Amino acid sequence: MQVRKLSVNSVYCLDRDVEQFRKIVPFRHIAIFLDRREIDAFADLDEIAAASAEAALNSLLPGVDAALVGPLWHFNRGQLESLARGLIKKKVPGFSLWDFSQVEMCLLVGLETSEKQEVVARRTAFAVMDVVQGDRSEPLGVEFMRGQKLTINMATARALDIYPSLFLLTAANVINEQRGDIARRLNIKKAIDEAVSANLRLLSAETAVRAGSHAVKEARAGLLPRIDLETGAEAIDEDRAEAGFGSSPERVWTGAAGGSILLYSEQKWASFTAEEHIQEARKMDLEKVRLNVTYDAAVAYLNVLRAGTIEQIYKEKLKLTEANLDRARIRVETGAAGPDEVYRWEVKFANDRQEILYRESDTMDAMEALNRILHRPIQELFMAEEAGLDDPLFIMGDRFFRQLMERPQYLNRFKDFAIREAMDQRPEPKGYEAAIKATERLKTGAKRELWLPDFTVDWRVEQYFAQDGAGQRDSCLARLDDTDWNVGVYARIPLFEGGRTMARMRRLQEEVSRLRLDRSAEAEAIIQNVLSALNRTRASYPSIRLSKEAAKAARRNLDLVTDSYIEGIKSIIDLLDAQNQALSSDLDAANAVYDFLIDFMGVQRAMGRFVTFMPEDNRKEWVDKAYAAINGKQRKQAPK
Repeated sequence: MQVRKLSVNSVYCLDRDVEQFRKIVPFRHIAIFLDRREIDAFADLDEIAAASAEAALNSLLPGVDAALVGPLWHFNRGQLESLARGLIKKKVPGFSLWDFSQVEMCLLVGLETSEKQEVVARRTAFAVMDVVQGDRSEPLGVEFMRGQKLTINMATARALDIYPSLFLLTAANVINEQRGDIARRLNIKKAIDEAVSANLRLLSAETAVRAGSHAVKEARAGLLPRIDLETGAEAIDEDRAEAGFGSSPERVWTGAAGGSILLYSEQKWASFTAEEHIQEARKMDLEKVRLNVTYDAAVAYLNVLRAGTIEQIYKEKLKLTEANLDRARIRVETGAAGPDEVYRWEVKFANDRQEILYRESDTMDAMEALNRILHRPIQELFMAEEAGLDDPLFIMGDRFFRQLMERPQYLNRFKDFAIREAMDQRPEPKGYEAAIKATERLKTGAKRELWLPDFTVDWRVEQYFAQDGAGQRDSCLARLDDTDWNVGVYARIPLFEGGRTMARMRRLQEEVSRLRLDRSAEAEAIIQNVLSALNRTRASYPSIRLSKEAAKAARRNLDLVTDSYIEGIKSIIDLLDAQNQALSSDLDAANAVYDFLIDFMGVQRAMGRFVTFMPEDNRKEWVDKAYAAINGKQRKQAPK
């Protein structure tokens, strides 16, 4: 059989493509890469032949600042990728005229949505079969619908330093959105380690402890001997010098050394001992800040993961809305629906794009909040390791915690153990205890001041280096030498200070009473905090499974309603309701995981010990102790 002619006419929409390309790249001179068989479709085109990617790149004229790339039939995939990478090296953005696979090969942008080459090949094959079988003998054109979906390769955009507008990005199919050039990597353990070593609040608390150690030394200095040195010259009138009989020369230069040795002073001992207790309270404040920073860093890291997950959920929702918009347009073209249906989906599509921007902002806010806690540059980028949503207990590392969450009787027994752990480990009660000891010591000192004197030894040595004029020491009858000294032991006690000591003693007594009340109130708050944290995990852990089941059911319902909508059985209202329900369920499922992990961090903060981040040996020792407390004896074999 003789086949007269078979033609495939794939019309390019250059006006549309160039207009869209200009929204991203404001170019002035453009080059077009086409297969020779395509060139005849364009008039007034300056043609330069090239047999390879290298030759094609070398043929670019100076001043070309953009390129359109059509189907290059004689290039294999490797050559196409070389062409795309060569354009990047020359800082020439490329636009795909053919299909989105060229964008995947590192061209910047394209509008086609399908593998057009495969579509043309299949349609051509069917046409050839028709001709061979004698069904048709006339020239045959193969037509197909040209989809339009903006695709942007963000890796190429970053390499070219081109950043499309957010308006375009929210409506585009973005590939390589995740940056691969970010060296900083974070997991939850590394984030906590960085926070503990660099957080400003923690550094401030450490500085307060160091300053407190000097305050202790300052208080102790009052108990140690004191030595003074002095020197000076003095002149007095002549008659007074003569009347002094050598004790006060008219002109004299002297030097002296003196000092005091404290044998006992209740006030100074009380101040020193109280300062030591206050220093212990400062250390407890430091531990409290360390626990808070650890908790804040863990929560901030989990919030970064949460924000990223929610952002992806909304992006998937946007794709679904766009697909439904396409379905609505088909329904309008077939007469199954009116244009109002398309308008409603367009409204929803615009609103969903707006939601994407807000969710991206939430992710940036979460990352910046974590950077602040870690004392890193606020806008510094990092890659966070994803949490395993299928197994949220991966972070705990021991079956013990799973049993706590899945066995209510274990959790109930664990509560008493957790309360004891909190009272033993939390720094807040220890801080109050140290403050009480300090105040009681000051109160005891105030009582003793009423009857116990301060005992000191004072001494002084004075040397006359030079003297002149009347009344010199060696001119009198006593013949005084040049050295005088004295030493004495003294006991001092105040007899009347206007009632200051009694008032101070009573004030300190009230301070002790207040601190004891605060300590009791803090103990109650700690107990309630532990129980509240455990109660939250009791609800949040089962919610993970329940929310996942709800999400699966909502997804199945959405699939059914979508099929019914396509067939014209369900209305747009039904589909919108099903889509919103699916979104809400997906968000609940994602939030449930992170809510539980944050609640579990809250349990450890309430106990005053982050078991999750302990060294393996210490964690195992703690788990054994917890098992023993729960079971009332040595750890049993974990039930299967």
